[in-house]
Amino acid sequence: MSSLLTSAQREAFVRRVRVEMAKRGLTRTALAEIAGCKERTLGNLLAGQPVRDATVAGVARGLSIDLDTLLGGPVGNGASDGSMQGRADESYGGYLLSAYEDYLGPYLAYRRVFSRRNAIYRSVYELDWDEDLSRLRFLELQGNPNGRGADASTQHAGGVYISPHTGMLQLLTTFQGALRLVTLNRFQRGSDKLRGVILTQSDRERFYQPAVSAIFLHKLKGRQRLSELERRIGTLEPDHADFGTAMAEIEEIERSAIFMAGPLSEK
Repeated sequence: MSSLLTSAQREAFVRRVRVEMAKRGLTRTALAEIAGCKERTLGNLLAGQPVRDATVAGVARGLSIDLDTLLGGPVGNGASDGSMQGRADESYGGYLLSAYEDYLGPYLAYRRVFSRRNAIYRSVYELDWDEDLSRLRFLELQGNPNGRGADASTQHAGGVYISPHTGMLQLLTTFQGALRLVTLNRFQRGSDKLRGVILTQSDRERFYQPAVSAIFLHKLKGRQRLSELERRIGTLEPDHADFGTAMAEIEEIERSAIFMAGPLSEK
């Protein structure tokens, strides 16, 4: 079927596959087995390359993705009628899609590395509209230490909560009892950055412990292939060209954009 897909439709399918992999905790190896294809072929699909019709159908079937529904409407914002009038369920804040149209699209995210003080980690986020669940959703891709691209252990996906009382965006991931929360302030006038904090669990040698860092998401212009953005994922050391600017932003968030209770907040 992929030979009949446009480039934009193929990209929309790949995005949905990545979201489903993250939600279900599937590795490429596991999905390839479910879909009845080679892992290398699945890797080509995830990189946005054309593959056989049977591969697309097998992956869609394995993840219970309805291709007709996914590809039948306009590709890009998830609103099948193009009206941008979707409304989130009240449990997510009851917000209107039309009020957050400018938030849809890809971002580069920057936070501190939890295992080292003077290093920054850069990942890729994307926000779009989940028509089935009627809410904004996010996908985050992180790098795989083995250098083989993003995999289920380095992907996060979930719903976006926006309270009408605070206006803050809350990106929540839940998997097997573990929660990971990113809380962001809305865009300030003239800004293309969402600033806030990430709360997660950091892996130590013998145990896990709560971990927190300032974080900001820098919105990119236009629609970009996730496979191309993946090349920008990774750790930024002090000698990296983007380190200084990113660290200055993170330190400013730590000083003024988030509240830390206790002695530090009283200085």
